[in-house]
Amino acid sequence: MSYTRVFVSASDLPWPQFMKIFRKTVEPGMNAFKKQKIVSSWSLVQTGDSAGILIANFPNKSAMNKYLRTMMAVRQGVVEETGMQAWVYHGPVKASG
Repeated sequence: MSYTRVFVSASDLPWPQFMKIFRKTVEPGMNAFKKQKIVSSWSLVQTGDSAGILIANFPNKSAMNKYLRTMMAVRQGVVEETGMQAWVYHGPVKASG
């Protein structure tokens, strides 16, 4: 069963400035996880002037847990550096059709 994790963030920083930090700190790790097949796919979507969601899909719960252990420090660093607020949702995703 695959898992999806959604990371919702809102910051006082303008989106271009947030993206600069994201590309420097988070994107390299996400691409490495995808290459290692820990992450099936991921995408970042802007939802407001200074808000967005990161959607990451995992092949199984074990891969998601490995991602969480590794990326927790990076995520906390970005939250502290930018002063943003963040929420996370994760759970199983049922494939249809």
